[in-house]
Amino acid sequence: METEYNKGSNPTPEKRSGNLGRGRALGGLIIVTVGTLLLARQLGVYFPGWLFSWKMLLIVIGVYVGARHSFRSLGWLIPVGIGTIFLLEDFIPYLTIREYAWPIIIIFIGLFMIFRPRGSGRRRRSRYWEMNAEEIDKSSEGFFDSFTMFGENKKLILSKDFKGGESFCIFGGAEINLTQADINGRVAIDLVQIFGGTRLIVPAHWKLETEEMVSIFGGLNDKRQFQNTVTDQSKVLVLKGTCLFGGIDIKSF
Repeated sequence: METEYNKGSNPTPEKRSGNLGRGRALGGLIIVTVGTLLLARQLGVYFPGWLFSWKMLLIVIGVYVGARHSFRSLGWLIPVGIGTIFLLEDFIPYLTIREYAWPIIIIFIGLFMIFRPRGSGRRRRSRYWEMNAEEIDKSSEGFFDSFTMFGENKKLILSKDFKGGESFCIFGGAEINLTQADINGRVAIDLVQIFGGTRLIVPAHWKLETEEMVSIFGGLNDKRQFQNTVTDQSKVLVLKGTCLFGGIDIKSF
């Protein structure tokens, strides 16, 4: 579950914007690389089978998550470790690590949850690995940065001067509730959804722009209710990012 920012170390808008830009650039580079490799294979270029396996996909996702957050947390090691363990069997045929892999992975996850660093008397700015987050995190900060894996993250934004945010969700679900927030002008949220679902709840009178969202084997659905609602052109929410094998639903109450 996403937690409050430490007020003494809040990133400046410039740094936040830079982080979002680097994240988008990295994600775009990965997608271009994968597309180029797939095109080359279709043209007859030989690549080993493991290069396009689910194991390699986990490793790429893990490295992407780690780089996106400057490798400040160990959470990115989870998908990298899982992918690497199973990938070893492709390189060492006589190695039978598969029957021991899941017990080792479960032990590693448990140790990670026990010994991960915690804030002193305060919740950390963010937790990059969430197994099961059922509580709703209430935040009055103007910016949020959320990461969810194999769990559910619910966030209620209370800021009356909301500036935007970033949500990365893989093999899990996220709910971002903006019905009690307010914006002025154009505000952007960067969403990355891979194998899961994100629910975005926004006021019906906000104007929504989704042209910068990229959907690959996934979709974005605007399910807001517009009865007797006049769109406020001064409140524009821009959605950016990527939806891969997942779905993003937009609703209003």
